[in-house]
Amino acid sequence: MCLKIIRRDHIRLLCVDDDQVVVDWLVTTLSAVGYEVEVAPNGFIALMKVSKSPQRFGLIVTDLRMPGLDGFEFIEQSRAAGYDGKFLVYAASITPDARLRLRELRVERIIEKPVRGGGLIDAVREIESGF
Repeated sequence: MCLKIIRRDHIRLLCVDDDQVVVDWLVTTLSAVGYEVEVAPNGFIALMKVSKSPQRFGLIVTDLRMPGLDGFEFIEQSRAAGYDGKFLVYAASITPDARLRLRELRVERIIEKPVRGGGLIDAVREIESGF
């Protein structure tokens, strides 16, 4: 019996975090399993990337607490700029009120820092497959 392997292209990801150590970990972890990853060190730069081409990214992984344009504002402004893709929030200490607001912003998944690489990869794959 011969099994045919079908190549499946992954979605392009944008990872947004002001902590370079976190950004490096996200890129290393997600690139290792075949995702194409772009990064932005803050919400302003991420919003410029999204505004330039709203459908470029299938998933955006973002922190919430960033200087200037925080994660909530970034998500809101990305939606206003025409981005209708998916969001995964990867942040520390997320309050119940913040979770409610993120649901209202149509965030697909919330993961609290820290998480192991496998947990992040599983979450991205679940989002990609549509649960």
